[in-house]
Amino acid sequence: MVGGSTTPARARRSRVWMYWCASVTALAVALGALVIGHSAPRVPPVTVLSQGPSNPAHVATYITVPRSGPEELLIPALGIHIHVGRLGLQPDGAVEVPETTHTVGWFDRGVTPGQVGSAVILGHVDSYLGPGIFFDLKTLRANDLITVILADGTVTRFRVTKVLQFSKTSFPDELVFGSHGVRSLQLVTCGGPFDASTGHYLANVVVFSRLVSATSPTK
Repeated sequence: MVGGSTTPARARRSRVWMYWCASVTALAVALGALVIGHSAPRVPPVTVLSQGPSNPAHVATYITVPRSGPEELLIPALGIHIHVGRLGLQPDGAVEVPETTHTVGWFDRGVTPGQVGSAVILGHVDSYLGPGIFFDLKTLRANDLITVILADGTVTRFRVTKVLQFSKTSFPDELVFGSHGVRSLQLVTCGGPFDASTGHYLANVVVFSRLVSATSPTK
């Protein structure tokens, strides 16, 4: 919902929208999403919003990217250019979520974007106040470009391979957070139908992308 006066349903939504997103990522941690070596990750029922070839061309393989936190996220197709914050774990084991709807955060227990493994950046779709930074994330299409600038000045570029929507009851923890021997970046937000009676979104939208280039800073 966007704009307008606050109704009881919207009030409930304002209280739970951050908790709900956190509960999904808590599941990812609880089920061992960060364990390396899963060759055949569990793939739950999924809605394909966009998908490219299974073996995309121009994927970078032999590139060395240092451990350096991401500072900026650029998604030209959505007009996004934003600072990237840091997200860790809450005391209950849940992954932290961005403090506001207009910020994003990198899960800093994972790899740096561009390293072998799954780097994950999370953002909110909206709140009762209006659209969030990832409101249009579901409209990305295969081959769209994503750029992440690291703290040391390295510029990493990713190409979207697929955009999938998963039910929150079957969030693919290993698929999103696990390492599968490739240099991937996942963007995660809430999505699917909104249940006004509970204040919950019923799904997650996940954008999967693969590294295509990395440029070291000029010395």
